[in-house]
Amino acid sequence: MPNGGPDCCGNCSHNKAVQEMAHPQPEPRERFWQISHCTLRNVKVSNPFWTYCKNFNYGKHPESRTQDEQLNGWITASGLYEGYVRIPWDHNNEPHVSIPTTCSICGRKTDEGIEINHNDAILGFCTNRHYIEWWLSVHHDDSFQADHFESPEERFKRKKLSGI
Repeated sequence: MPNGGPDCCGNCSHNKAVQEMAHPQPEPRERFWQISHCTLRNVKVSNPFWTYCKNFNYGKHPESRTQDEQLNGWITASGLYEGYVRIPWDHNNEPHVSIPTTCSICGRKTDEGIEINHNDAILGFCTNRHYIEWWLSVHHDDSFQADHFESPEERFKRKKLSGI
């Protein structure tokens, strides 16, 4: 089972699946994914081993967690690969990564982009940077910086050079 780091929702005591099943690599896997739900933030976690937040609490023991814990920061997901990077969710809306889309910022079509459902509209992005630029325009939170991510020119030049 892939693991995007030990601080993922797949290892967190706030995850209902971790509370109810074996930790950290449960069998049957399908059931773990079906019941993965953050009991602190009350949100479905569809990709628990590649989803994160600063409220991470390691372990299977729900009795050790604080249910009235204050929410700390945003839920994040692994973004498009440019080294391991994390991109924020749009509140409880998870970005879907590595899917075909057309960029809402520049109009570029890509087979490996990001989509988010925002206010019942599906928005597409060709890079983590364009997603973050849009996200910042909505959330005005400086905890993420667009210039920390590859530009579309850098990403598509690198992909072309590597033959991808």
